[in-house]
Amino acid sequence: MIATVDFWPPDPRLKRYVSGYHRYTLVRDEGDTDSAFRDVFFPAWSNIRFTFDAEPWGVRVGRRAFDPVPACAFFGPTSHAGYVSAGSGILVGVGLTPAGWARLHGGTVALWADRIAPLDQVFPVLAAARDGVRDAQDPAAFFDAVLLGLVERSPPESPAIDAIMSRLLDPAIDRVEGLADGLGLSARQIGRLTRTCFGFTPKLLLRRARFLRAFDAIRTLDRGLWTGAIRDAGYWDGSHFLRDCHLFLDMALGDFMTMERPINRISMRRRDEVLGAPMQSLARPDGA
Repeated sequence: MIATVDFWPPDPRLKRYVSGYHRYTLVRDEGDTDSAFRDVFFPAWSNIRFTFDAEPWGVRVGRRAFDPVPACAFFGPTSHAGYVSAGSGILVGVGLTPAGWARLHGGTVALWADRIAPLDQVFPVLAAARDGVRDAQDPAAFFDAVLLGLVERSPPESPAIDAIMSRLLDPAIDRVEGLADGLGLSARQIGRLTRTCFGFTPKLLLRRARFLRAFDAIRTLDRGLWTGAIRDAGYWDGSHFLRDCHLFLDMALGDFMTMERPINRISMRRRDEVLGAPMQSLARPDGA
């Protein structure tokens, strides 16, 4: 299977709402008619995805399997890695930040956490744009035009969303009180806000953020250098980190690291180069 990965940044006016645009293209090698392509994506915020000329494909998120994935699909925020089995085809998508969900939808995204659903159940107006996505010579420009129109017609979201998102990236903040400090919100209000706009409780979000920071820190290091990187990410010791591997990756770290993950590896590199962060969940709310 031959795979190519493209990323594009959104219009600067959308940086708070859109983490980036992406396109994955899979083409079978000549004579290859049977094998499925397998890969993985990390826990992430919400995504809108369209497939074209694609063979049926499936995704497993935790204990849930979505097979086949709808041609127009909404991927809710995830607390587990997603394991993909696919054939040839093209996938074009939009990554939404928590502020983007709040501005464009406004409902409770926890209802869609760790789930994949037909896009018309969540964003009918975007599901109707599928033909435009297919025909667009410049997918980023097409999405910018559609989303800017929606943002302009939507009420403003809470400024606390961006503050919480930024604090999730800070290794020094490991308690719910740290997320709430200075926002004028109680712990209960913070919990309601994170479930509504981020999909999960504050404690799970903090734990997920710590794990992804640690994984990002060790992925290019020799194992002998992991201890310091894991501690800098917020862990007390390696055993705690390894337990979280089972929680968020659904497998032992060693098994995950030996997976081929060709698109995952390319995506992390290309995403970092183009969008400034190797994973959607590690991107700053201002896109910097």
